[in-house]
Amino acid sequence: MESEVDVQCKAWSLRGGFVLVPLVHSAGMNIVTLLAFRFLTDNLAISAGVAGVIFSFVKVYDGLLDPALGTLSDRTQSRWGRRLPFLLIGAIVMPLAVISVFNPPDFGSLLVTELFVVAALMLHASAYTALTIPGMAMLVEATDDYHERSTLMSYRVLGNSIGVLFGSTISAWLLARWGATRLGHGRMAVVIAVVLLGAGLLAVVLLRGAPRSQPTRRETLGWIDRFKLVWSNKPFRTLALTHIFVLFGTAITSIGNAYFNKYVLHLGDGWLGTYYMIATIGSVGSMPLWLRFSRRFGKKRGYMISMAGFGLMHLSWLLVQPNEPYPLLVARALLTGIVSGGLILFAYSMLSDAVRFDYISSGLRREGAFAGITSLIDKLSAAFGIATIGGFLSLMGYVASAAGAAAVQPPEAITAIYLSFTVVPGVAMLLGIFTLRSYALNEDGLREAAATPAF
Repeated sequence: MESEVDVQCKAWSLRGGFVLVPLVHSAGMNIVTLLAFRFLTDNLAISAGVAGVIFSFVKVYDGLLDPALGTLSDRTQSRWGRRLPFLLIGAIVMPLAVISVFNPPDFGSLLVTELFVVAALMLHASAYTALTIPGMAMLVEATDDYHERSTLMSYRVLGNSIGVLFGSTISAWLLARWGATRLGHGRMAVVIAVVLLGAGLLAVVLLRGAPRSQPTRRETLGWIDRFKLVWSNKPFRTLALTHIFVLFGTAITSIGNAYFNKYVLHLGDGWLGTYYMIATIGSVGSMPLWLRFSRRFGKKRGYMISMAGFGLMHLSWLLVQPNEPYPLLVARALLTGIVSGGLILFAYSMLSDAVRFDYISSGLRREGAFAGITSLIDKLSAAFGIATIGGFLSLMGYVASAAGAAAVQPPEAITAIYLSFTVVPGVAMLLGIFTLRSYALNEDGLREAAATPAF
């Protein structure tokens, strides 16, 4: 029988792993989402329209990979369990991909450069999938308790937030120090990659003893049939539709922030990094508040309030003035971080509840399939958002450059940047709230379903 000390050590090892895995994929994703699009347009002279097509294509590839890898992880059998081998692969490949994205060789040909960027981003997307899908499935497997899933999810949000700190804050600060040149981007990517490699390998070590589940019986259905089965889960379907709007809005703000900071606020990358540091503090610091809110008022209400808060905070930038007082900028960043923390926590905690509901209803272990299809929907929504901002900027005459300095942009392009960062996410969150109204799964519903299992 295990001692209390051993139990506590295992519990904290598990929590540490659930912090580090999202740290790696969040940092790896944020450095690319925040800076790579602008790197393509302002350092590699790739037009905004082409950059939008490149990112959208890679998102679609990534989305199609997700359900396939989710199904594969459900079926994998190894002495390390079903999920851990994929986490190891992702931990090694992600740093290599980050370095590749920001260090393209000087081919002397724009077309060859574009093809290299596509390949590097596909490698990056593959590593991201290898970390996120098995990582999310492991969290669902870790506990059957309704509120404990929210607690574990809060550690995942903590990891995501620290990842934002490295992928957005530290990277932007390094660019402010070294300059937003090709060399500056390359050196910055190497520093972040070293951190990701160490954190990823440590996560694999910490999660070796994580609770594991085995398939209750072998399924031979193809992924399209599995998608149909997953989609028949009404709570999951409602959350997935909500995610379409949430991810569309957040993808546009993630891409647009670097442009908004540069061309509307006329602030350097130092402030861009500080913005994400303050937002991270707000996100991490708000976790106890959101968890307490969840227990008292429910996850659905918390998710709606988070969406409304996110939309309102971005709409507030419509009121920004030249030489905006620094305390007001800080307040916006802090409040955005607080509502973003709730947005992430409730979205994925409720999704884990929907996956638990599937197991109670069917007796089948399909965590990987659910995680894969969730990610597919997220990636397709984000791809549409990225294509929208890329096409919008190109249509409005955004000027691409190879110098890295702020090019003179026409007023129409500035307007496009302005609207993409303010109005579009506000409308997207409003549509998400409207969609979530029909969601009905709660703690009592899960308890009743568990009392009368269908298998």
